[in-house]
Amino acid sequence: MANDTDAQRAYMLVHQAKRLNLPALFVTNNDATKFPNLKLGADCEENFRFDRILCDVPCSGDGTLRKNPLLWKTFHAHLGHSLHALQRDILIRGLSMLKKGGKMTYSTCSFNPIENEAVVQAALLHFKGKIQLVKPKVSEHLKSRPGMLRWKVYHKKKSTYHPAEWY
Repeated sequence: MANDTDAQRAYMLVHQAKRLNLPALFVTNNDATKFPNLKLGADCEENFRFDRILCDVPCSGDGTLRKNPLLWKTFHAHLGHSLHALQRDILIRGLSMLKKGGKMTYSTCSFNPIENEAVVQAALLHFKGKIQLVKPKVSEHLKSRPGMLRWKVYHKKKSTYHPAEWY
């Protein structure tokens, strides 16, 4: 199952999937923050739960600045602030649709901790111990580092503050 809130992008998912000749793909066009509960049948009491979810949320794209010169024209340091609540709400909705023991991957193309670590922190606080972070399996050829635990947030009205103040 794949979902995109943008109808054109959902159409492109269908078009691209046809090229891949996938045996089973269901594409939906819903607001991911309010994705509907799914039932397996009319007589089914419980909502369908997913084993795995890839949550690739809308983001500022600041991780693509070097290869996307057009982004420089619209980019500003506070772009991540405006997307944080949407990203958080999508992640929380996705997590609520997981089976117990299911796994979710949260993805952006941003380096901004407001769009990454702060969103994950918000979900952890929301679920109060019912979910946990797991260390990803990373290829030995890929350089990586653990997520940030503390960072400064620069805001127009305040000089700096810690994201934990948001919740």
